[in-house]
Amino acid sequence: MNVTPASNATASTTSTSTPDVMTSPGNDASSIRNEFMTLMIAQIQNQDPTNPIDGTEYVSQLAQFSQVESLEYMRANQATSMVMMENLAIVQSAQLVGKTAMVPASELELDDVAVEGKVYLENSAESLSIDILDDQGEVVRTIELGSQEAGDVAFTIDPEALELPAGEYSIEANITADDVTETADTFIAATIEKVHFVSASGVMMAELANGLGTVSVLEISEVS
Repeated sequence: MNVTPASNATASTTSTSTPDVMTSPGNDASSIRNEFMTLMIAQIQNQDPTNPIDGTEYVSQLAQFSQVESLEYMRANQATSMVMMENLAIVQSAQLVGKTAMVPASELELDDVAVEGKVYLENSAESLSIDILDDQGEVVRTIELGSQEAGDVAFTIDPEALELPAGEYSIEANITADDVTETADTFIAATIEKVHFVSASGVMMAELANGLGTVSVLEISEVS
């Protein structure tokens, strides 16, 4: 007769969570192997002597067990590899702290320090300008960059030179080509102040200065 230890009985009555089958005791490769061998020995001992089990059935059962055991080892190895990859990602990303990252953004906070940015042009433009809007959505300054070739075009927002008080702003890049005006994607540079790993999504996040908030490191286009 099997007797359940008191400690286990207490745990089962006080816990409401369901244990993970793959990580519960008794589901590792060693336990599965022992259970399989016990069942096979019992099967051999209790077979009908006048009608013994075909040996090929044992071979088939061993093959099936081997597959189950291999899958269990693969699962364990994958779990170990994921932990190692997470730790490596954390160590590598920690080296980003203090560096400057360029990320897609159209909103920022200005103080008395100049902010670098860039515009990505898919095609050449006859003219390119950067509108700076205040927190009310009103254009307060415009930076004229003239005609530009396709690719990245750098710009600088200098609050002192542009006489912009500290506060929240947004920017909009306007390109004109063949008498048609469109907007283009803008990027803003900011210091990486902190990085952290989100286990649920498996994504490393970076907290940036200049009011850019938190972004995925996958959104960073360049680091300097």
